[in-house]
Amino acid sequence: MKHSPEFTDIIMNLDELVSACGQDRQWVIELIEESIIEYDVPEHEQFTGYQLTTVRRASRLSRDFEASVPAIGLILELLDELEQLRRLKRQLDMQTPVIEVNADNLK
Repeated sequence: MKHSPEFTDIIMNLDELVSACGQDRQWVIELIEESIIEYDVPEHEQFTGYQLTTVRRASRLSRDFEASVPAIGLILELLDELEQLRRLKRQLDMQTPVIEVNADNLK
């Protein structure tokens, strides 16, 4: 998925990410192990605001639905696919011409 510029202006390490999301360090590490989030700057083991957004979203899923980390990964993947489909539908809707037919002229 593309990262928005507004989400890449924040750079943080693992401890800062853990602190910012309010979860246990081990839980965040499980997200990394499940490839739900990845280091945005791998050589320095740093994350951006994009990963913070994903971790906070995952945290809400965990809290609201008591979802396990693997389930969170699946849910986030399905939500991303849903958003892509909605974006595609909007694009198609904009391209599809609307043809108005006056029913009175059909008689």
